[in-house]
Order: sequence, then C-alpha cells, then structure tokens
Amino acid sequence: MEKEEKNIFYAGIAEGEWGKRRELCRKGLPIRKMSRKLSYLTYEGRNVQAKLQVYFALLPQYEKSILGRYRFYKYGKNTDLNNPIWKAETAAKLVGQAADAAADAWGCRDHLLDPLLGGGKEELPGEVMAAYLYQLRPFDSVCILLPEDGEYFAEQALWLLRPYLPRIRQAAVCNGESENGQRIREELYLEFGLVAMQTVKPLSGMVYLDLRNEAERLPEAVKLAGDKPAGDFKCVNRDRTWKFLDTMVKNGYNTKVN
Repeated sequence: MEKEEKNIFYAGIAEGEWGKRRELCRKGLPIRKMSRKLSYLTYEGRNVQAKLQVYFALLPQYEKSILGRYRFYKYGKNTDLNNPIWKAETAAKLVGQAADAAADAWGCRDHLLDPLLGGGKEELPGEVMAAYLYQLRPFDSVCILLPEDGEYFAEQALWLLRPYLPRIRQAAVCNGESENGQRIREELYLEFGLVAMQTVKPLSGMVYLDLRNEAERLPEAVKLAGDKPAGDFKCVNRDRTWKFLDTMVKNGYNTKVN
C-alpha cells in the first residue's frame, strides 16, 4: 500500500501551567511534535496509508508576572478581577510566531487554533477527522448526517468513507430527503451498490458521521446521554475530533523540537 505524510501545526492551552510573559515574548512559545504520527486512510484510485505529523505549541494557562502573581487565562473570561487575563493581542502574537516558525521549518501549511484561542471549529482539516475515524476501525455499518446546504459536505463524507465503503454492509442517512442526503444516497448506490436506508437515528453498532456545523445540532430523535448520543454507536463530528486532537497533542507533550 502506498504511503504519504502531511505536517500540520496546532496551538492550544496548557491547562494548569504558567509562563513568564516577557520571557515568552522574547523566546517565543516552544514548538513540540507528537512522538506518534496519526494514521488515516485516503483513496487516490487505490487505498493510501497516510500519516499526520502534528507540531504544536501550548500557551500556558497562567501568566506569572514579575511580582510572582498569577494571571489567569481560560475561555477568554477574567475569573480573577485582581489579576488580568492574557491580553488577546499578546496571545495572538505568540501563537502567530509559532505558526510561522512551524510553516518555515516543517512545511505546516494548516494552522489550527483551539477554539478557546479563537479558532473556528469549521477550520478543521479533513485529514484530522480521517485520523479520528481511523481510530474506530473495524466497522461495517455507517450512518451519515449532512448539513442541508453545501455540496462540499457530501463530497467530504465520500472522501472520508471511500477507503472503508467496499467493506460496508449497511449504510443509512439521517436526513435522506434533503438535497445533500439524496446526493450521498445516489453516490453510495452508483459507486458501491449500497442502498442507504433513511432513518431518524443511527442503529446499534453503527459509526455515526455528522458533518453539520456547530450551529446545527443532532435531531431531536438522537438525544444526548452525557456527551454521548444515545444508542450503541460511535460518533464522529467536529466537537469530538477537536477533543481527540487536543488529547493526543497533550499526551505527546514531551517531544521538543526547538
């Protein structure tokens, strides 16, 4: 099987840690890389085993001033009126410098910012979602939920699922009557002979691929139990993919490259 690799840069928050503002502004945020590359499958006329190398920088949650006081940065809110949060322009400058350095040194063209640092969840590259989907193997049934508008989302769903579709036995579409739902059902049938059923929620054991944005929520028939949808299935959406990336990054915090 052919192999390929891609480098990306991620900026997040090192919760519970502190740093000196002047020192960080002088030296910049340390850039590290995950010691383990993230695997995923892609299809280019044949299945390709791809690897995602994540370089990252973490902004300390606390700022330690000259007087030894701690300043708190969390969710963009000041929870301690006596100690101001990191200034937005300072955080943006530090993160921007690290992103530029990663682009110059390792060719990281995709720069991802944790939503708590002002990043948008919609900016998530497909390769990261593909890496999360890869963690859920093996699976032989899938349920798809797409936004009502935007032909791109049907194409993205096919891009993510194509390496697995030859082995898929059962497929379903939650919003199958929408334009995107009809498009994906037609593609599944024409390319893979899969007759995708229409359903209001995933069936037990299905991998659930939800490409809707943050403003669009799960249908009423798919209730949340804690942070997990009800039923015996695995959910792949942007929220969970961001959490997956952040967790993997912080587990690989020990590999410093600059």
